[in-house]
Amino acid sequence: MTSAVGYENAIEGWRNDYVSNRNSKKGWEILENLVKMQTEGNQQMETDEMSENCAAFDDFSTNQLIKLIIGDFTVKDLLVDHQVVLLEFIPSAHPNILRHVARIIREKEGALPFLKTESIAVGIAFARRITDSDAGEEIGRLLAHLVDNEKICDELKFILKNNTGRNNAMNRASIFSIATERAGISADASCIRWLYEEILKVVLDKEDMLAQLDAINIFGDIALSGKQNAEKMIEWNIVEKISELMERSRQNPDHGEMHLYGTRFFCYLARSCPQVLKTFPDFVNRLMFEIRIFNDLGITDRLAAFDHFGCLCYSVEAKEMLEDMFKNTNTLDSTLAAAGAAFAMGSIEMKRCTIQAITLIFENATDAMASSWYGLMGDKALTQVALDNVKKPFPELKNCIYDFWQQVFKYPTLVQKFIAFPGFINWSLDEKSENAPEYEMRKRQVIRRVIDLSEKESNILNADAELIGRLKKYLQPSAAPAPRIEEMAL
Repeated sequence: MTSAVGYENAIEGWRNDYVSNRNSKKGWEILENLVKMQTEGNQQMETDEMSENCAAFDDFSTNQLIKLIIGDFTVKDLLVDHQVVLLEFIPSAHPNILRHVARIIREKEGALPFLKTESIAVGIAFARRITDSDAGEEIGRLLAHLVDNEKICDELKFILKNNTGRNNAMNRASIFSIATERAGISADASCIRWLYEEILKVVLDKEDMLAQLDAINIFGDIALSGKQNAEKMIEWNIVEKISELMERSRQNPDHGEMHLYGTRFFCYLARSCPQVLKTFPDFVNRLMFEIRIFNDLGITDRLAAFDHFGCLCYSVEAKEMLEDMFKNTNTLDSTLAAAGAAFAMGSIEMKRCTIQAITLIFENATDAMASSWYGLMGDKALTQVALDNVKKPFPELKNCIYDFWQQVFKYPTLVQKFIAFPGFINWSLDEKSENAPEYEMRKRQVIRRVIDLSEKESNILNADAELIGRLKKYLQPSAAPAPRIEEMAL
């Protein structure tokens, strides 16, 4: 049985051997030996002979060795001249080695075109390992670049066909993940429309609710990847089907989970494609109602509601649509007022989640819009609550407030509100308000933002010259203290 020390020695020996004689033949010989050692080690761990001295897989050293060897190969040498060796290597390779090989090939310049043409057999060999629990994620990332090849898709369809039933849910999820990866690198999903349809079948399958929820999550991730991918799901009637499913499930005792996942999907969709707010207004009304009654919600539901609300109001276009949808009512005004009030109520975690959602809302806005929405959320009261909480010794909450201030201080009108607030100026100029270096640095960033805006947006930001001078003086490095007698003696 190979010990951990023996394994490390072998890796180091192979590395030194290769460095002293760098050539393709030597590289392939080492890779084959590495596969053999890892396969034997894996078999030993499954027997009763396993002991504490059994070699632990060293991810870093193995990765470095594989990267060194494959990095020296030309693309043609790797994928064409030694295609047969790769085809023998991939099916039997230890998953922890295979995932490194898949990643390095994906990142190797010029490799992807070969995998779709001359070396298509290698791409298919990787596809056949997609259901491997340890290597599947990295293989999925590679295949996302190859699914515009019909033969790769045919192989994936065959694997999917042979992995039906609840027992194979994880294997199907590995294949479904390719859709998410593809959405992250390309706005063209037409080549895997069949895969979207397979995922939708799972969404509509009432027999396995866990698989349903996972499939909705996949569509949510795709929606979040960009406007074109979101619009494709609308065009292919996927969004309509999920909306109908949410409506039907409202009478189901398990409606809570479906509502949670469905709402998240629509909010992610709205973040990329705000037009859905008017197309599917029911989920908007339900979510805004949840915000208004936040104090009656359970912890999980409250945290989810604010997370979703932040995504719902993310873009300028979404904010404009909400203003238009509720222009003749006080629905939006009361919802934003509730969001501001929620920051002052609940546990640290609840406050943190609330301020993160509010920060997301202000990530995209015009100056006038930011001023209006901030005012509806509480204006001076919101400023006071943030100021009170930043003084408390809760690191996560302090960081969220500083993130919030960094965001809202993009807007000159809001900065004007802050500098007109006496408590904020007193805190800013108090040298003892932050003792920890990391928070003192963040405080200085906020002050610097005020100074920069006072110079660039002087037509909007009417800052007193004396105040700006005091803020600049605060940022000046303080004089170093005189050395102590003991230090002078040294």
